[in-house]
Amino acid sequence: MNLLHDIPLTTDNFKNINCIVEVPKDTSTKYQYDDKLEIFELTDCLVSSLKYPINYGFIPQTLTQGPEWFKREYPLDVLVFNHDAIDRGALVRCRILGVLEFEDSSSIDNKILAVPSWSPLDKYSKVEDIEDAHLKIYKHFFRICKLAHSSDTQVGEWQSAGEALTVIKESHQRWEFKRECPRHDSNSQKQAN
Repeated sequence: MNLLHDIPLTTDNFKNINCIVEVPKDTSTKYQYDDKLEIFELTDCLVSSLKYPINYGFIPQTLTQGPEWFKREYPLDVLVFNHDAIDRGALVRCRILGVLEFEDSSSIDNKILAVPSWSPLDKYSKVEDIEDAHLKIYKHFFRICKLAHSSDTQVGEWQSAGEALTVIKESHQRWEFKRECPRHDSNSQKQAN
């Protein structure tokens, strides 16, 4: 099963969204799901004692915005707020709380903040329900990670669940467009001639 393409974005009209965990909380190795090979690929190791302060993953059936989105499939990032680490590869149904906006010279890299629908934390319904200290830690952590790869990183502010839902729906439309209108591979065109 392809975790990006075969798992639906939502099964209840956006009351909850499906999320796949790539990096459990309190770990220092970054994995990304490779939808072509259908495996989790080790892509980075954080320096020194830096660890992910929150479960990190992606939202199925989405593609991010930016100049590279049509060439490569990068799903929309999600931060799954939970007190404990959630295993890599786990499917987690979550409620949307908000979005943290990131932008650099080549792309927009938003991070959706969500909470598991089965969690004792499910009483949270908006980004303001999360302690401000946590929000600052998440923002600072991802700013440091971005700066390691691009000095031209602009970190925005936390936005509402409504804004996050708009970002998710736009990313889902990109995914649908890509699925309906795949680009022709130059190698397959050469072989056809």
